[in-house]
Amino acid sequence: MITESLYLGTAKMARLLGYSKDYLLRNRGVLFFEGIHYFPKERRTDWKVTVMIDWVENNHLSSQAQEVLDRVS
Repeated sequence: MITESLYLGTAKMARLLGYSKDYLLRNRGVLFFEGIHYFPKERRTDWKVTVMIDWVENNHLSSQAQEVLDRVS
């Protein structure tokens, strides 16, 4: 049985990772992508804990993020 949440709201995810919730929200579509990192709901955004921890620990850009950065560079 899983006792820890697989998804967290923006404020809780920000606290867990040590980033501001504004940073997470500003980087949707840039570093974090819908259906991978987060899943929007009617009144909240659910962030996938395992994927976000992997992002912090590996400090790498997804291929989607790299494509966005390449287009604006």
